[in-house]
Amino acid sequence: MSDDARYCPHCKSQLEDWAGPPETGWGIILVCNNNDCCFFKGSNKTIIGLEDDSPMGCRYAEDPDNSFIPFNLLAWHG
Repeated sequence: MSDDARYCPHCKSQLEDWAGPPETGWGIILVCNNNDCCFFKGSNKTIIGLEDDSPMGCRYAEDPDNSFIPFNLLAWHG
């Protein structure tokens, strides 16, 4: 993995290492853990088919093992 820091394009917070669960096949991924990130804050309203009272949302994430391609990481929004 690169030693260069990576940043969320939505809030400019530094992405943090997160170990994916073994069953996902991910190793370490990079995640924006900023609860005030505009991408995360409104994400529970943009997921198609999600019930209005669902506690789920999405965090911005990148996979270093896949050329840092960004993806939406389903996360507890509470």
